[in-house]
Amino acid sequence: MSELDIYTYLDYRAFCRDFYQKQKASSEDFSYRSFAKRAAIASSYLKHIIDGTRNLSAEMSIKFGHGMGLSSKEIDYFENLVRFNQASSLEEKGLYFERLRRKRAKAIKTLGLAEAAELLSNWYVVAIKEMVVSLNSDDARQVQRVLRKRLPENLIQKTIEHLKELGWLRFEDNRWCSSVAQIQFPDEVKSYVIRSFHRQMLELATEALEDEISEREFGGAMFIFPASKYAELKEKIKDLQKDLIGYVQDVVDSVEEEEKKTVYHFGVQCFSLQRVETVSREDSKNV
Repeated sequence: MSELDIYTYLDYRAFCRDFYQKQKASSEDFSYRSFAKRAAIASSYLKHIIDGTRNLSAEMSIKFGHGMGLSSKEIDYFENLVRFNQASSLEEKGLYFERLRRKRAKAIKTLGLAEAAELLSNWYVVAIKEMVVSLNSDDARQVQRVLRKRLPENLIQKTIEHLKELGWLRFEDNRWCSSVAQIQFPDEVKSYVIRSFHRQMLELATEALEDEISEREFGGAMFIFPASKYAELKEKIKDLQKDLIGYVQDVVDSVEEEEKKTVYHFGVQCFSLQRVETVSREDSKNV
């Protein structure tokens, strides 16, 4: 299970999918059948879980944990992860989310849920981290001079020190580097952490409307689309974001380290301009 850290996940199906893909890539003999034998479950169970056509019970989550070779602490985390994802009320989700956060904070790993929440709690944490890397400097005054929104120097310095303590910033080969792993958040977690981050970024985007046209890009489209296909549209948007990140990484890797780089933020929104409540077919004819 090395290189696949369960504590960075808040979606147990995503973890199961990544586990399967990783095992399949490393061993041609691995299959749904071989996993089922190891976990003492039906051969098609893992596929149903990954596809979202079946749920996991507490008992089955423990069997899955053993089948994936998790430690006892990781199995405990996985079981609570299943309960969190399948909770039917906000109260239950809040309860299991807090359990996950505490368990992750106690684990001896490089990144956890508590740290992930800290990473997204204020827009400037991510921005400062990237600027230290871009400027190749941990001088708070230098970072302060280039930040769009002015922040107190002592706050910037405190944030930089915190980033170092958490291991998100490291200095090697005479350069500052970012060492934060990718964090996977399922949609339901956005109400806890990510919504706050996006509200802050939207406020900054409003300010950026006054920037010179050569320094920013804004666009939008208004269209009619069947509500039944909205899930597919969301996947298209997610694919677009992945393509953009891939392009950005390729470009950064292809230029000289000494070339000047700027920290940008890309955001996307897609929402209905109609009321969210269901409109009957008869009423819709009169809209």
